[in-house]
Amino acid sequence: MIHYAPRAPLSLLLRRPSPAMDEALAIAPSRFHFSRDALHSCFSRGGTVWFPSFHCGMEVRAAVDAGCTPRFYRVRDDLTIDEAELAACVAKEPGTIVVIHYFGFPQPGIARIAALGLPLIEDCSHAFLSRFDGKPLGTFGDAATFSTYKTLGTVDGGGLRGGSSGFLGSSGSSAWGVGLQRTPGPAGLIALDAHLASWKKQWRDRRECDGDILRQRFEDRVRTAQARIFAAPWQYGRGMSRLSLALTRRIDPRQVIERRRANYRRLATLLNLDATLADGVVPLFLPYFVDDRTSTLVRLQSRGIEPFIFGMFSHPAMQEGEFPEARRLRQNLLCLPIHHDLRDEDLVRIAEALR
Repeated sequence: MIHYAPRAPLSLLLRRPSPAMDEALAIAPSRFHFSRDALHSCFSRGGTVWFPSFHCGMEVRAAVDAGCTPRFYRVRDDLTIDEAELAACVAKEPGTIVVIHYFGFPQPGIARIAALGLPLIEDCSHAFLSRFDGKPLGTFGDAATFSTYKTLGTVDGGGLRGGSSGFLGSSGSSAWGVGLQRTPGPAGLIALDAHLASWKKQWRDRRECDGDILRQRFEDRVRTAQARIFAAPWQYGRGMSRLSLALTRRIDPRQVIERRRANYRRLATLLNLDATLADGVVPLFLPYFVDDRTSTLVRLQSRGIEPFIFGMFSHPAMQEGEFPEARRLRQNLLCLPIHHDLRDEDLVRIAEALR
């Protein structure tokens, strides 16, 4: 089974920690269970928060749960921000701006958006290790959230880089300290159980490749995901598990960067797409448009290939009819795996299955 995300094996614990990874992790000194926990900690004072029209819903809910009022600005169907519309929106109703760097690719206008003079949070959940104009993504705004588990394949792992003491009404005491605590020992055992469960699921998926089974499973997952994002209770403020942190520290980020960039270029070439990749970009996926996404996804899974879907649901506070570009992204965008665990024969399999 070719999974959309890597798997951080427990054998990593036999390695020494990587100084290069410790240096990379320094960008987000406050560590959380997930990036949504980190984002929630930014919104402790309420107020208006501007989100992109294309989002997964979790980031918006984190703000709503903190008492904020969400507003939305336009994202074009090439995943870039309509900066003119955003500037007009915040001129009428100032508030905190959240920018998402989708799939590891930087928003090209991030410096101009920072220059608007409003509190700016960079959502780098897809963009840990990526750079733009020589600077790490997450260092343009007042704060940034990261998701190491999405990039590295651990069970959990989120991070926060904090801004100035005046950011979002902070009184000067550490507004970011809630994520610094280390989780107790039992959390490590829970994480280990989840890690082993993912391996069991991997073998189960290999046995169950019938199209009807996969379609039903996908429909069940859609319902479960929607309920989890918008209805299920969330517990905020948890720290990163010791197991995930130990695994993360033993991964060499230089190898991750090199392999992801090489795999992206290779798969793009196999699919006859533009394989150009700007310096500093560490892609999380290869975004790919399809006409019938559900059927394509099921047929790929029946061939042992697991794509990923981002942004399947918009938050109920957003009027979808106002953002047709976001609707197209939600309905037609498929994320193809290019992570650092994949071999060349895996990429050839993906391309052949798509053809």
